Amino acid sequence: MNMNIRIAAMTFCLSVLCAFSSYGQSIDWIKKAKEAVEAAIPEAEKDPTRPLFHFRPPAQWMNDICGTIYYNGYYHAFYQYNPFSGDSWGDDYTLWAHARSKDLTYWEDLPWSFIPMKEQGERRCNSGSIALDGNGQPTILYTFVPEGKNVTQLGKREQWAVAPLDDDLIEWKRVGNDPVMAAGMNGIPSSINGGWSDPFVFKSNERTFVTFKESNGLVCEAMNKELTKWKFVGNMDGVIGECPNFFPLDDKWVLIRSTKPISYVVGDFDSKNISFNQSGSDGILDYGFGDNPPTDRSWTRGLYATNVFTDEIGRTIMLGWINGFKANRGWNGCMSLPRVLTLDVKKRLIQTPVHELKQLRNEHHTIKRMVLNSKEKKLEGIRGDMLEIITEFELGSAKAFGLKIRQSDDGKEYIPIRYDGEVLDVAGTKVTLDLPEGKLKLQVFIDKSVMEVFINDGVTSVSRVEYPGENNLGISVFAENGDVILSSFDAWNLKSIW
Repeated sequence: MNMNIRIAAMTFCLSVLCAFSSYGQSIDWIKKAKEAVEAAIPEAEKDPTRPLFHFRPPAQWMNDICGTIYYNGYYHAFYQYNPFSGDSWGDDYTLWAHARSKDLTYWEDLPWSFIPMKEQGERRCNSGSIALDGNGQPTILYTFVPEGKNVTQLGKREQWAVAPLDDDLIEWKRVGNDPVMAAGMNGIPSSINGGWSDPFVFKSNERTFVTFKESNGLVCEAMNKELTKWKFVGNMDGVIGECPNFFPLDDKWVLIRSTKPISYVVGDFDSKNISFNQSGSDGILDYGFGDNPPTDRSWTRGLYATNVFTDEIGRTIMLGWINGFKANRGWNGCMSLPRVLTLDVKKRLIQTPVHELKQLRNEHHTIKRMVLNSKEKKLEGIRGDMLEIITEFELGSAKAFGLKIRQSDDGKEYIPIRYDGEVLDVAGTKVTLDLPEGKLKLQVFIDKSVMEVFINDGVTSVSRVEYPGENNLGISVFAENGDVILSSFDAWNLKSIW
């Protein structure tokens, strides 16, 4: 979508939000928000490091992916957004924004869905989720964050419901004038942590539940079809970090937690006793920035704040927020590539990029089987800053081997992906790997400053933000102190979605 269309969309956003004036929202406030985004677009558009096949808003600060659903022919992704805070996190005025896609590849940025109710003392709209109610209608649950800095003095956060006014999910309206869940309401402990937030709705045995962050695994159950009345029913183990995602997968249940790095647990859910038996595997979903975060950026999380949903053909799909970009560029934050989640025979959580992304592939390059013996080989003719690479190595006697991505012409600058027999080092993020079959397979997506690396068919991944020189476009393979076999190598230059 070009800049003029995006501005038109935001203009439409203004007209839609004016419909919410009954909530006391200031039309002047909305106008200023629109103007702030429009003013930042030129600076964002001229940044040559901005990703081009990852979704991101026109400008300003993008935050959590806080609601995802397939509905009425579209994939919908809602995300936290601040039109005023420039390219850094801003506590005040954070709202819910909205994008949709027909194919999980090309995205359309839509009008903002709802904004903080300042007249009711709402500081910002925190994360949450979207689910179908008992009538098949989408409902958003999100966290109302009160004004001020000290939650203990100002009162605890509340959970509110928001319903669509149209079948395209463009216009939204809060359900009633009160929260649907709050401290001391329907069995919810009055002593609950003031920071409880990020409601995630899940269903089991025809019952609908929700859990939260910072709540000791608190679980509430819906008391009506409309998902507007809830009661406390128990607590379950394992809910730590932020943005919990809890969902069935094959014959198990999976809990994803936005810890640092982001992690998961596989187990069994007992809806009768509201208990999660962590009987399966657990691990790191994505290693993000690992142990060497960039020193010049305050947000260093990599992949974070995920949201999981099931699409029309039964795939379990995850979207997440990628952050850690440099400041003063008119924008910050993008959405990860969509990942299909499955369990392997060991009940490990596997993540693979959706097949729809293949439509981005352009020029194809392939390298025949090659033996590297204590040397580096520059791959002639394969260059770019928007690439997909799929490669496999067979272990030999080499002390270490791997790839050098975004390499300078003189070979001195590059992003390393290096395996030393025990640890895979992705630009400084270290992943301990056991390779019993003696093979290392990598699928790497490079999108300007964003890199997503899927390891051994998605057993784990590393998402990073990197800033190589803009003219560093080469790729090399290498082996140190011994031999390794490059059994396959395929690369594609990728197209922009904009």
